[in-house]
Amino acid sequence: MRVIDYLHDRGFSAEVVGNRISVSPASRLTQEERRYIKLHRLELMVEVVANDGEARRSHWTVLVAGYSPFTMIGEPMTHTEALVEARMLWPGAQVM
Repeated sequence: MRVIDYLHDRGFSAEVVGNRISVSPASRLTQEERRYIKLHRLELMVEVVANDGEARRSHWTVLVAGYSPFTMIGEPMTHTEALVEARMLWPGAQVM
């Protein structure tokens, strides 16, 4: 069962807000459901954003002049988000 299905079956909806997941109605969440969400947060984020039509990945190959290609690993992000993140750390970087 997908994480989002677990929530939908219990009458909840979820959305990604920045780097956070927002579940509503939050006032109805039990401690067990909160633990489940916390334990499966990244999976839930991937499932929620997978439905918005933009591809997201947790790893991107980064190319920086003078260095061998390397992998940047993090939370699921679009190519554009990965490029911004990479260029904050390595100006002029390219992301594949």
